[in-house]
Amino acid sequence: MKNVKNSILGLCLVAMSTVFAQTTPEVNFETSSTNVNKVSYQYLLADHVYLRENPSIKGEAVALLPIGTKLVIQEKSKNEETIDGIKSNWYRVSIGNDSGWVWGGLIAQKTFGSEASHNIKFAYGFESATVNEDGVLEQKHQLRAFKNGVQIDKIVFDGHQATALEMKNIGNKGLFNVEDIIALDIPGAKGTDLKGKMYIFWNNGRFANVASLIDHSDASYTKTESFIFPSDMEGVKSRLVLETFITDHYATAKNDVAKEDKKLIISQYKWNGYKLVKVEDSLELAGNMETSENRITDNF
Repeated sequence: MKNVKNSILGLCLVAMSTVFAQTTPEVNFETSSTNVNKVSYQYLLADHVYLRENPSIKGEAVALLPIGTKLVIQEKSKNEETIDGIKSNWYRVSIGNDSGWVWGGLIAQKTFGSEASHNIKFAYGFESATVNEDGVLEQKHQLRAFKNGVQIDKIVFDGHQATALEMKNIGNKGLFNVEDIIALDIPGAKGTDLKGKMYIFWNNGRFANVASLIDHSDASYTKTESFIFPSDMEGVKSRLVLETFITDHYATAKNDVAKEDKKLIISQYKWNGYKLVKVEDSLELAGNMETSENRITDNF
């Protein structure tokens, strides 16, 4: 069987640089005129954003807006503008009795709240898109935390495709020293199937990019990874389990008939408030299972 040498995060970086399509990220929103029966509220992704008289970065500033400002999008400009590799139109928005133009890349594509604190909110969107020395488009996404119009923290992480990622706040899932766990879906090359999950922890006013669990499959082996949280099982409190399923594809020398050898690798971690720390005392294993000591290298 092919030796599994890549770490979870290392494998994630390789997969992203070689598989995902190179398409410029675009930000688009519906206007209230498009959907007259429903008023859709949006929120500012960035902090200290100028509300402008005209749909241009050269337009006169009429107001300075804080992160999380609640907007109603009224109109979309005809012109597009690309800033930091992100393409978007300008949008005329209303904020109470005020109105003006904001570039779409400064408006959050998704906003949601903390499960631990009702007055902390999270805003998500694209950060940038640049072509590296190898000609590969590197896409960055961002997640910001704010409270009462004041930014608390911001994290920038590698993107996958030029589309907004699906994500969900799943709470702390029974882990100590964690307020919120944000689970993001990692899309496949065509943007339809999923290739895995990314986990960002929120704790004590800070984000931490904990892990990206990327599925892998080739002619030699198939690998699938998933987390089992304390609230998902009957087990030790605050302990997180990483299950790695590996299928080794091989053919017998005798009749060349393909067979499969399946392994389940168990790794255990505790969150110390800053990162996941590997726990050496393994749970009791049954069947065709192995601990992660000799089969996979973890690098959280």
